[in-house]
Amino acid sequence: MKENQKKLTNKRAFSYAALVLSVLLLLAGCSTGSKQSDPSPGAQNTSKVKDDLVLAVGIMDGGQFDPKKGWGMTQIRLTHSSLLAIDSDLNFIGDLAKSYTISEDALTWTFPLREEAKFSNGEQVTPEDVKYTYEMLKEDGIKFDLSFVKSIDVLENNTIAITLNEPRSTFVSQLTEIGIVPKAHYDEHYSENPVGSGPYKVVQYNEGQQVIMEYNTYWYGKEPQFKKLTFLLLEEDAALAAAKAGEADIVYVPPTFAEQKVEGMTLRSYESIDSRGIMLPAVPSGGKGLTNGKEVETGNDVTSDLAIRQALNVGLDRQKLLDVALDGHGKKAYSLADGLPWFNEKTVIEDGNIEAATKILADSGWVDTNKDGIVEKDGRKAEFDMYFSSSDQLRSDLSLAAADQASAFGIKINLIGVTWDEIYLKGKTAAVAWGGGRHHPYQLYTMNASDQIDKGIGNMSNYHNPKVDEYLHQALTSSSLEEANKYWKLAQWDGETGFSGIGDAPIVWLVRVDHLYLANEKLDLGKQPIHSHGHEWALFGNVTEWTWGK
Repeated sequence: MKENQKKLTNKRAFSYAALVLSVLLLLAGCSTGSKQSDPSPGAQNTSKVKDDLVLAVGIMDGGQFDPKKGWGMTQIRLTHSSLLAIDSDLNFIGDLAKSYTISEDALTWTFPLREEAKFSNGEQVTPEDVKYTYEMLKEDGIKFDLSFVKSIDVLENNTIAITLNEPRSTFVSQLTEIGIVPKAHYDEHYSENPVGSGPYKVVQYNEGQQVIMEYNTYWYGKEPQFKKLTFLLLEEDAALAAAKAGEADIVYVPPTFAEQKVEGMTLRSYESIDSRGIMLPAVPSGGKGLTNGKEVETGNDVTSDLAIRQALNVGLDRQKLLDVALDGHGKKAYSLADGLPWFNEKTVIEDGNIEAATKILADSGWVDTNKDGIVEKDGRKAEFDMYFSSSDQLRSDLSLAAADQASAFGIKINLIGVTWDEIYLKGKTAAVAWGGGRHHPYQLYTMNASDQIDKGIGNMSNYHNPKVDEYLHQALTSSSLEEANKYWKLAQWDGETGFSGIGDAPIVWLVRVDHLYLANEKLDLGKQPIHSHGHEWALFGNVTEWTWGK
């Protein structure tokens, strides 16, 4: 299967080349070499430092530069500032805030702001802008949950204080992800003319085609070498074709493309906490719910059986999935947080155990009585649909490999590649090739707490365990990270119950993927931290450190 997929991929990449080249001819200002040295013999010394880059790292415009639409995580580093940031060693450091203090009761957070911070239109970033941004997002309540914020007060000396109703151990992470918008210029058309205080400003946005950013001369931080960034919003195979055509300086490549050779480019591989697994509805069919505010059907009569989910957790062979679907570019995963301080190592099991998977199924009444290779229970076959994003080569490959393995212990998975819009409409009735992983544990809460059901795309499994809810709430409201980590671990597994694979397994986590890019051999991407979920934006936390060598 792997060899066939590679052949198909190579053909697809070649066929896209002509399309990409025609698209590139239409894109303004995409030359990659306009300011490099002239190497021709006898040429006058007109060498200049290269100061523009063309990037094809995926559909990186999700959220369209507006935090209310979900412009968050590390891609905001390009255009927006936040109160805090995360450095390459994963320490929380000041960004717009020069520093921060937390009261002894962990309820009041105080931030003196940089006096030199300005938006890209030259106007000062004020505490009123911070207050407006947080209050606007709290009222919206969709992309950022700030319901625990009690009040926001503008103090003297360019300082702001945020008071919480109760301690919130994950609040510090939100402080790094919320980009501040200007109160005077924010409205429903903000995406069309975003104004931020990051190192770059958006000067051209052609939805579905490209984003062009230029250096924000009012930026208060280190001046970047690259003054212009052109993002080509290409699918993976088209991006590879662009690289081969010499029209991109850096492109994202899925593991299937990792062995591709492009003259003048080298493969860059970054470890990530970006995990992939199978989200499985934990309730029977027949219900109604919400996804992203739209009414949808919920439940599945096969995956709601705990034995099915636990059999997948123990029966699927994670190392073989890595070898087959990722060509070894990644690590095995048993949770959304493997290796992080809030990961419960007791949830690691001996996987690939078909005998154990078969026994779990048999003990629960799932037996292949008619010898067709699929186990049945009460007249129902262990068969269900599984959706994956049709534009995501990695999820496609991983889904194929997982379905192939599951058949060995009598579970039939029917794979369906569709758009994310379709997945959100149907994903509560079937399995989904799911993903996640951040530099903080908040997703453990949003993916497993019962009060997150019907909120955005939170808890898509409709999973509910009162004991897990209790642990998650205790973790969330802990006044110290050490105390919070104790409860995050108990929520995964306390010896009797939990949301991990050895517990209720609403999501069976399988692998952590390495983020792979083909980049010009002269491009230095600086010290990259371990990447979070999303290869489209995980690179940019240190964008001002990037340099072009000789």
